[in-house]
Amino acid sequence: MTNTETLTVVGLGYVGLPSAALMAQAGYQTHGVDVNAALIADLQAGQCPLSEPEVVEVVTKALASGRLTAQTMAAEADIFIICVPTPVGPDNAPDLSMVKAAMQATAPFVRAGNMVILESTSPINTTRDVIAKSLEDVGLDPLNDVDVCYCPERVFPGRTVQEILHNDRVVGGLTPRAGLRAKAFYESFCEGSASVTTAAGAEFSKLMENTYRDVNIAMANVFARIAEEAGVDVNEVIGTANLHPRVNVHTPGPGVGGHCIPVDPWFLIDAFPEAAELLELSRNINDGQPRHFLERAKQAGLPANAKIGLLGAAYRGNIDDARDSPTAIMISEIAKDGGSWMTHDPFVTSMHIHDGYPANITDQLSVAIDRMDAVFILTDHDAYASLEPELFSKMRNKLIVDTRRMLDAERFAEAGFTVISVGSPTREKTNLLENV
Repeated sequence: MTNTETLTVVGLGYVGLPSAALMAQAGYQTHGVDVNAALIADLQAGQCPLSEPEVVEVVTKALASGRLTAQTMAAEADIFIICVPTPVGPDNAPDLSMVKAAMQATAPFVRAGNMVILESTSPINTTRDVIAKSLEDVGLDPLNDVDVCYCPERVFPGRTVQEILHNDRVVGGLTPRAGLRAKAFYESFCEGSASVTTAAGAEFSKLMENTYRDVNIAMANVFARIAEEAGVDVNEVIGTANLHPRVNVHTPGPGVGGHCIPVDPWFLIDAFPEAAELLELSRNINDGQPRHFLERAKQAGLPANAKIGLLGAAYRGNIDDARDSPTAIMISEIAKDGGSWMTHDPFVTSMHIHDGYPANITDQLSVAIDRMDAVFILTDHDAYASLEPELFSKMRNKLIVDTRRMLDAERFAEAGFTVISVGSPTREKTNLLENV
């Protein structure tokens, strides 16, 4: 199978690389571009730098076929896809520097009749103000000479390939013609359908999706805090509440992570601060969960300058993605209190802490547990679901904070541990209410 149009994909990260490989698998001659020279060297050697098994398989096959190539510079093509990170800065303002740099490097290769698609999650009107403007700067009319579109990815790490292939898409064109062309392109290699809207509508849609999830997780975390004060088990109450046919309360935990949910709401908050007050409050609630658990631990006897074991660096179970994870915030909060920490994760080998603190990651579980004043379980890795009390016998204080409800709290309590579980009251409050 061969598709006649050629592609250039700029940004070969968690989404760009598997997308490029799937496009190559569909028969497109695909040229991948990234400024990371080490990553390009791996790809040129036929190796996939990502660890997700299905991604590794599709990337290595695409490279071996010759339909996927990789360089540090862009090349002429029929279709250009920009898929670079869009983080927020220290002040939570959107940082579009990588999108701007990618377009400045790509625009000289674009010709009349080409299509340019932005996939990076972006503030409303980025496609118009950055992508189209860069084309104007090289003498192209973005409404008539080139088809300019926005099409956000919808990817769940751990299921990246299946999500790219099967999820429905929303494509937003600066013109109706551009939207229809992008729809035909995505439907040529994806099984999901593509709905056409405006570029601004598609940008807003992606931000709305992830902000919706952030707000609902914040609500679940508020419910958990109320349950802790009220002396009831939030999981039981959520279970009964969700029996209602129009209610679906999310699961509380240590906050949210990844490159999307903790970031995307800030794009709306930054542009529409008065209208987005609820969104900012939700962001602060979720980012405040690590401090909340630290304060609960202090109330249970966590000493000053404590030494704390952190189980889990990834933001979600059974993946190696630690971007913006609650563990990063927890490390910052422990450091503010003058404490020390050791982080265990069976998948993550390194992580970035915004405040510059070291992650102190080990793959030896005992190193993160022995001689600790407390242990915090922050990631729902399957490996943590079968932990036994005996494993924690060398702790200096028998205090465990389970932010994911991974442990059998009763069993650990019988072994003499104090277990603080998200959304679960302390034993003293439970007993007090039971005696009323």
